[in-house]
Amino acid sequence: MKRKAESDDTVVGEEESQEPTSDKAFAAKRKKDKKHNPARGGRAEEVEENNEEEEAEEHLSILELRGDGDVCRALMERYARSSAQQHRHLCATAAAMQSILSEEGLPLTPPAYFAAAITALRDADRSDREGVAALSAFLAILLPLLPSESLPKPRAKDAAFVIVSFLRDPSAGLSTGTLRSMVKSLGLVALRLDLEDWSSVELPLETLLLFAVDKRPKVRRCAQSCLEELSKNCRSSSIVKKTSKVVHCMHRKYIALVKNSYSIEPTNAALNNTTSKPEHLEALHMLNVLNTMLPYISDKIRMKILSDSYELLGCHFSWPTRHILRILEALLEQSDVKVLVPKAENVMSALTIYVSSAEKNPVDTIVSASSLLKNVLRKFGDVFPTMWIRYLPLVFTSLIGYLGSDSDTSKLVADILKELINFHINQSLFRLGKGQSDNYKMESSPEAAAVASICSVSDKMLKKCIFPTEHMLEVMSVLFLKLGGSSIFFMKEILLRLAQFALNVDEEKPNMKHLEQCLGAAVIAVGPEKLLSLVPIAIDMDKSTFSNSWIIPILKKYVVGASLQYFLDNIAPLAKYIQQSCKKVKKESIRKSLQSCFHSLWDLLPAFCRYPIDISEKIESLSMLCVVVLKEEPSLHEIIASALQVLVHSNRDDTRHCVDEPCSIFSQNFEMEFTSFCYSREVASKNMKALASRSMELFQILKDIFFDSPDKRECIKDALGSLGFIIPSEYIRNFFLSELKIVEQSSILTDSEENKRVGEAKAVLEKNEERSRLVMELASSFVEAADTDLTNIIFDLVRSSLLDINGVCQCEAYFTLSRILKEKDFYTSAQLDEVIELLFSVKLPVDASSLKNRLLCFDSLLVYMLKSHAADMNTKAFLILNEILLTLKSKKESRKLAYDSLITISAKLKTPDPDNADSDLLRLFSMVMGYLSSSSPHIMSGAVSALSLLIYQDAAFCLSVPNLIPSVLLLLQNKANEVIKATLGFIKVLVSSLICNDLRNLVPEILQGVLPWSLVSKYHFRSKVSIILEILIRKCSLQAVENQTPDKYKGFVKSVTKGRANRKRDKESKTADSTERSVDLKTKGGKKRLRDNALNPSEKHSKDNSSSSRKKTWNKPENGFSNSKSSSKMMSKGFRSRSNSAGRLNSHSQNKAWTRNASTNHKRRYAEKQNISGVDTRTKRQRQSLNVASDKKPKLDKLSVASKSLASSRFNKHRRRSS
Repeated sequence: MKRKAESDDTVVGEEESQEPTSDKAFAAKRKKDKKHNPARGGRAEEVEENNEEEEAEEHLSILELRGDGDVCRALMERYARSSAQQHRHLCATAAAMQSILSEEGLPLTPPAYFAAAITALRDADRSDREGVAALSAFLAILLPLLPSESLPKPRAKDAAFVIVSFLRDPSAGLSTGTLRSMVKSLGLVALRLDLEDWSSVELPLETLLLFAVDKRPKVRRCAQSCLEELSKNCRSSSIVKKTSKVVHCMHRKYIALVKNSYSIEPTNAALNNTTSKPEHLEALHMLNVLNTMLPYISDKIRMKILSDSYELLGCHFSWPTRHILRILEALLEQSDVKVLVPKAENVMSALTIYVSSAEKNPVDTIVSASSLLKNVLRKFGDVFPTMWIRYLPLVFTSLIGYLGSDSDTSKLVADILKELINFHINQSLFRLGKGQSDNYKMESSPEAAAVASICSVSDKMLKKCIFPTEHMLEVMSVLFLKLGGSSIFFMKEILLRLAQFALNVDEEKPNMKHLEQCLGAAVIAVGPEKLLSLVPIAIDMDKSTFSNSWIIPILKKYVVGASLQYFLDNIAPLAKYIQQSCKKVKKESIRKSLQSCFHSLWDLLPAFCRYPIDISEKIESLSMLCVVVLKEEPSLHEIIASALQVLVHSNRDDTRHCVDEPCSIFSQNFEMEFTSFCYSREVASKNMKALASRSMELFQILKDIFFDSPDKRECIKDALGSLGFIIPSEYIRNFFLSELKIVEQSSILTDSEENKRVGEAKAVLEKNEERSRLVMELASSFVEAADTDLTNIIFDLVRSSLLDINGVCQCEAYFTLSRILKEKDFYTSAQLDEVIELLFSVKLPVDASSLKNRLLCFDSLLVYMLKSHAADMNTKAFLILNEILLTLKSKKESRKLAYDSLITISAKLKTPDPDNADSDLLRLFSMVMGYLSSSSPHIMSGAVSALSLLIYQDAAFCLSVPNLIPSVLLLLQNKANEVIKATLGFIKVLVSSLICNDLRNLVPEILQGVLPWSLVSKYHFRSKVSIILEILIRKCSLQAVENQTPDKYKGFVKSVTKGRANRKRDKESKTADSTERSVDLKTKGGKKRLRDNALNPSEKHSKDNSSSSRKKTWNKPENGFSNSKSSSKMMSKGFRSRSNSAGRLNSHSQNKAWTRNASTNHKRRYAEKQNISGVDTRTKRQRQSLNVASDKKPKLDKLSVASKSLASSRFNKHRRRSS
């Protein structure tokens, strides 16, 4: 498996990665120290690397050659205009090579250039750094262009030795960019060597290993990448063996240095000094190289490295710890279990010791080590099935403290613990044998001791916290579910503690939902009987208290696989006792509370009917109880009906009505499967027979309730439909026939007595019509359970109702027919022609409910026809589609129903492979497009509207429909306004829904179609085109739109762009204005009020009122006036408050303003309003007039003060009159 060579961090990043994550300041200090320390990759190297960064990246992209293959010409075309120094040297080198080849009469091909380049490199002067850099770059560019057959293996070996001798020459002093190019060239040449000849591979391999630990990041990363590619291609066992030895030698060279770092436990300062040494950095680079090479070395060497690695891990963190953990992970991933078996215990011990020292070590390394430990336990699960018993409690003890926070670390730790529980703990470990007591297994087995230790640690954690976090509760939930019934022994204290949390905590608590889920897991695990034995539901009539009622909603939601016997013996008697006590209570509030408790207890019956374990034994007692309750307690009818429905569907294995809610929660969140609750085929058959034996009486009672209780019909109807699965079909057929006979006889009797008693006959007629509607409504509930004969009877009933000229139960008949078409595919195929003839022979419904049900019939029929792929279906399908399109052009309510119908049809036709040319959805598009050639504008616009809706649901699919967009754009040449309006709407939906890349290709066609309509302002065509253009400009850029716009319409595009920019500017200015005003009012007004209140505490209330009124005043329209007197008063207060606050700054100008007449006061008020929040929005003329007024400052004497008060009173009177 390919592993990433090394992360793209610089040396700085690698050093920083050694720091504990919690000590950011310390890491920042180390980064700062490194920046100024050349020995640690600081300034001295940084300047050189920055200067050559572009050069180093130049030859990453492969050069594109023309037909003649001249590399020099290609380089000239790319870099001739560049002013960069390295580009000029590169072009000069290429030109020199070209000149040499031309003089010698050699072809200007890559192989010839390569031979010349290698020769030049061999003879190059090391002191000419620019020339060597250009030559190395030229070689790196040239090698990917070299055909493999043009470089024989012996010549490749010679070239590799030339490059190696150049790289390993200590006197060369090559720059970073040159080294990187040479290393890359060596890697490319090495791939063309004879990879089964060690003498050819050895020297390049050692050289790449040498540069893989280089201090320069670019060189190091390039060498590691080349090394990985070379090792991947060396498949010979002898080469792999020798390569492994070379890698191991390098590993031993640095491992002694790593071992020495563990002699003393480092502090932060010591850690900083240790990792600052260059040899330590080389050791880290060696570990990275080792991580890269592990998949390609022998198992023997891997085991040696594994031994060194787990010995190096230690119990405390050090600078190589993170790298060692990554190496351990790679070793365990790459090695086979059989090879690792001898080292399993040692690896587990090392990881456990490190995790157990969590307080001393960084959190991220604890998480990594824990995850690695989890993988080791899983890997050795089959070989050492009991290994978890020793290590799992230690891991839990070390990690469980991290669950106390809501951080990402808490989530990671919770996921690790949940996986450990899921994989190793199971209730099958604690199944008791015959003659063993409950506590035998729990006390004697090692598995039980380990689980007890885990639960004890969890209980201590819950004991310390104020309220458990989400991740704590998730771990507890998984523990409950995996232990199953055994959790009542191991987790009893935890369960009681959780119950105490639920009792004392407010329902609005953020983690209350997770607490309910955890308790729900306990309900599923131990069952309601054992849970209620610990947390009993009881009532104290003397104190009028109902204890532990909080658990009833949890039981209602999560009980599954319980016993009906428990409900009959405990819950039902308690409910009966509460009901009897309720009659004795005189106080109304207590009576209501008791009635609520009574209904809450009965609400548990449907939950106890989810896969009960004793149906066949207790169905008789349950049915007798249900009969009594249905007859005597009308308020419980819905509960009994729901319970019967759940009971039947449990045995049909229809989870939609049974365990959907409790099981879906845990299957999604905790990856749990609940198949253990489902019945086997034999048990389900036995239960259904038992239910059928007691169903007739229940059916009769529920039927009577259905006809007599209008408010309960919906739930009763569903219950009757469920009973249809266990009642014989003959009985249901006889029921329908008898009901129809009763209605028919009543109608005959009404006709005979019509002349005698007109009023009575009318009442009987209305009663018959209501009875017919109810029979038809009830028929829809039996469709799913009906056999062929019963289906025929129901269809005959539907047909007679639809053909009835009075249309008494037309809505119900349409709905029943839609149910038949949905549930009975065999009937649809057999009676298709008859159904279509019936639907089109009936007069169109007027009410929306009937139309909705009629469209449901069309949905099922059209989907069936399109999926059948029969040749004779097209005509019938077009009939139905035509009906839907006509509905699209009707009134608003009907149009919405037709839209919903199209959405339903497209959703049913959608397939996982949308590009399939024969897809059903594509066939629907093609059918709708057929209406675009209609002669009726009404039909054409309806088809375009349908296409708009379909592409809105799936915009990308429209691109795969042939000729869809050109066909619609062609309609813009039509003269019908209705068609143009629909087409512009289609284009607006299209440009809004498509992504930019898909939309760019359509811009020319769209502009060509829509721009001519920008000249027509009638019917809002111009504004629609403007909106389309704005969307195109926003998505595809203005330049893309302008390039495709004809000169005739460029003025219009410019006006659209200008209007868009103005609106954007206005919006930004309004936003800035409102922000500045709010800030100013908060700062200035708030400080003023605080100061006033501090001085005059008695006026606090009035001040608050004035401030709030002032705030409301400035949210009014610009003129500042209101229509009501109260708002006028508030504005007056606000105005005075503003003038007082500004009085200290410009009192003289205000004095003069106050002495003017009412008109001047109004102008002055408007000018002040322009200067709110310190932002002067007044015009230049207004500011000049105010400046002139302020220059003529009168002296503040008694006369001016009197004038001010007089003018103020006059102004207030004038303002009240104007208001």
